[in-house]
Amino acid sequence: MKTKIMNKFINGFLIAASALALLSCDNNNIDPFGSAKLKVVNAAPNSGSQRFALANIPYISDLDFLDSSVSYLTVSSGNDLIAQYRDENDNDKYAEAKFNLDDDQNYTVYLTGESRDEAAVRLYQDNLSAPASGKAKIKFIHLSGGAPSSLTFSDDKGTVLTSNLERYNQSGYTEINAGSLTIQVNGAGQSQILATLESEEFTAGKIYTVYLIGSTSSTLSIHTITHN
Repeated sequence: MKTKIMNKFINGFLIAASALALLSCDNNNIDPFGSAKLKVVNAAPNSGSQRFALANIPYISDLDFLDSSVSYLTVSSGNDLIAQYRDENDNDKYAEAKFNLDDDQNYTVYLTGESRDEAAVRLYQDNLSAPASGKAKIKFIHLSGGAPSSLTFSDDKGTVLTSNLERYNQSGYTEINAGSLTIQVNGAGQSQILATLESEEFTAGKIYTVYLIGSTSSTLSIHTITHN
């Protein structure tokens, strides 16, 4: 009798463990002892207000176009974590993607695309080390499906800030003098200005991302977010 009970227990345990293993291999393999920092951005012009969830845990709501979380959110690190943006009003899924988040690292996640069919969720790692005294630190991301595949960002005096930036990639960081700066973007090797960010104020000690969005040439625009 004891043997039968024990066998049933072992069989039940193995079935449960196997199911759990299959589930963890598929999605949301969370590190129970680790965490990462995540900033959340809505860079999708026609998405309406959005909610964001990671690994089935809701983190933020009421994210309108160009809104971002005020600070970094503490989230679980792990592998195959499902990130979802959902419509604020009816909670319908707008877009999702699967990511790996390393322990003690900083990331920003963007909702992009000008329609539900074009929508995508994109993740970029951030470096929050402080810039030199009197400087601001910036990087650039090409989030546009309508611009040329490779871009050059420069100031209005023609100084190149980053070049040959491929679609959906991010640049390295550049330190600039604090103050007002106009930023322009053009296709790599081309002279036509595609979009301009006029007289943006960059504060000493701050870290920024400058990103381009737009699915057609008429909707291209440059925007910034602050990371600290």
